[in-house]
Parts: sequence; structure tokens; C-alpha cells
Amino acid sequence: MNRDKTTTLRLFVFAWLFAGTLFPSVGAELDGVIEPSMSVALSSRIDGILESVDVDVGDVVTKRQVLAQLESQVEQAALAYASARASISSEVQLQQTSLAYGRRQLKRIQELHSKSLASFQDLDEIETETKLTRYRLSQARENRYLAELDLAQAQAVKDRHSIRSPIDGIVVERFLNPGESVEDQPIVKIAQINPLRIEVVAPVTLLGTIRSGQLATVIPESPVGGEYQAEVKIVDPILDAASGTFRIRLEIPNDDYKLTSGLRCRVRFLEKMASRKPAPVAVKKEPTVVSRQLKREVSQVIPAQKVDQSESAKTVSSKKKQAERYLLVTNESLLPLRKAIRQASEFNKKGVEDTWVIAKGSLKGHISLGYFSSRRKVDRYQQHLTDLGIDTRIVER
Repeated sequence: MNRDKTTTLRLFVFAWLFAGTLFPSVGAELDGVIEPSMSVALSSRIDGILESVDVDVGDVVTKRQVLAQLESQVEQAALAYASARASISSEVQLQQTSLAYGRRQLKRIQELHSKSLASFQDLDEIETETKLTRYRLSQARENRYLAELDLAQAQAVKDRHSIRSPIDGIVVERFLNPGESVEDQPIVKIAQINPLRIEVVAPVTLLGTIRSGQLATVIPESPVGGEYQAEVKIVDPILDAASGTFRIRLEIPNDDYKLTSGLRCRVRFLEKMASRKPAPVAVKKEPTVVSRQLKREVSQVIPAQKVDQSESAKTVSSKKKQAERYLLVTNESLLPLRKAIRQASEFNKKGVEDTWVIAKGSLKGHISLGYFSSRRKVDRYQQHLTDLGIDTRIVER
């Protein structure tokens, strides 16, 4: 009987000591100060004169919100010019029409030459002029692409004159007014008060007993009062030798903005640890033909095996081969693929729906405009596209 009591007493003492080893800081109550989790003195990347400051002290701001604007009349004019220049498509349409006419003329000369009714010099002249027109069309498209890049650059320059908030928070101080020069001076100061952080100075006797992730109860001073739950985020491993203390930083949510920064508080550490959700496992995806963004910009993308048939694809039935005998594609390859995607979007605006961008193979960069089962159908549709100013050629599959 005495042996059982002795064993029970030893187990109780061991459990008490073990609990004290896990959470020796339980019940410890320390003084702390509630502070913003981040403060930003917002300035401008470039020098200039303030045209407007749209916020004042106490205003709640969101991330990417425009808080101030610099004078930007010159940049606005440059942006308007670049936008107008990028929207001009007359040169491309002119060369497309000229190329379509040249191809029709070349076809007629070829037929006359085959019947010995046209000289070789006439044929060579028309072929050369058609090639030159094709190059002029390519040059017009490249110039339009460069105009789009100029537009993006002008927009970026204009955006530099807009001062945006990098965080969600509240304006705590305003330094400058409209008409004043920035010149590396801060314009406003923003504090992020959700979440808030609590700075605690703990005695050296608690070193090693408080861990990151441990929960604590926070009791703000009057007039706020109440009890709130916080989580230990940082435990400073470096001691202050002069005072024999170290710092502890906690984080407390403030979704309803009931708590105010600058308050003193009492912090009581608990024996609980914050629940940790498992980190999401990255799933490795199979590589696609083009990026997801490119897929959104174009109707569909033809996989390589549908254009350049592999050995296994050659085993399809002869009936299916006859149904896909003629492939109508753009006469020239448009690379990079983004360029072909933009061109396909322009075709869609003209009412040409069946557009596919070929991403691999010998026809990479070409735009497919459909499969046809008979030569007469593909010739008729090619003529229709030529009338729309679209230069195409027929590929027998």
C-alpha cells in the first residue's frame, strides 16, 4: 500500500515538473505597448510639384489607392499621342489590300504564262512586286507593334506621377499640400493597424520559456479594456546586458479597428499554441503548349500533333484523312506567338471565327483558318479572306 502511494506521488511530481518545463511562463504577466504593424512615410519616386493630395489625417486607405498626384500635363499629352498612334491601322490595311491585289494579279499572270500568253519578264516583275508588298506589310505590322510598346511606356511614365498606397492602413500624418515640391520629402505617413503588434520587454529569467506561436491574453488599458488573444511572433534571442531583458513581439488581429495603437497593455501568456494549418502542397502540372495567359487571349491553340502528324497519328483511318485534306493558314509565320495571338484577335473582329494559333512544328506561328474536305470549298473561302485583306495559303495534309 505504501509502495503504491509512493509511486503515485512520484508520478504527480514528475507530471508537475514536466508541465513546468513545457510552459514555465504560463501565468506570467508583463507590460507591453500596442503599436502599428507597419508605418510608411510615403514619398514620390520622381521630383515634381504636387497637383493634389486626396487624403487627410484619419482617412482609411486601401492598397494601390491613389493618395496624391503630381503635375503631369506633358506626360498626359505624350500618352494621348502614343494612344492615337497605336490605334492607327490604316497602313496595315493598305498593305493587306495591296498584297491581296498582287496575289490575284500574280495568279492571272501565272495562268497566262503557262499558256505562253505572258512573258517571263512580266511574271518575274509581278512576283517581285508581290514579295515587296509582303515585306511592306510585315514592316507595317512591326511598326504598329512598336507603337503599342510606346503606348505602354507612355502609360508607365504617366503612372509614376500617381502616388499610391503600398498597404492597407490609416493616414496618421500629412506633410505636404498641393503646389509644394516633393524633392524626396514624404507626402503622407500611413500606419497599418490591422493586425497590430505588441512589444513586450521580458526579464532574462523567462528566456527560453516563451516560444514563437504561443498564445497570450492581451488586456488594454482604459478606456478600451477587455481581453484579446494574441500570438507570439518573434522572440529576440539577444539579451540587453545592461537591463537583463529581451524583447518579445506579439501580433493581434484588429479587423473591426476597435483597438488603437499607442495604448499600454498587460500580456498574460497561455499554455496554448496557435493552430498551424499545413502548408499547401505544390502540385506539379504538365507543361502546356502555351501559357495560361496566352490561352485566354486567343480562342484555341492547335497542339503540335494536329499539325505535324507523328508516326502514331498516321494510323488514323483514311476516311478521317480525307475529311481534313486541306488546311488554310496565314501566308507568313508571326513570331513571337503573342504577335500571332494579337493578329488572330483582329481576324475575330472582322468576323473570322475559326482561328487557331499553331504553337509547334513546321507551321509554328501561322494562324489556321480551318480544315476543308474539298479544294473548291477552300478556294472559295480563301477568296473571301482575300477580300477581307487576309493573306493566306493552302497546305495539303
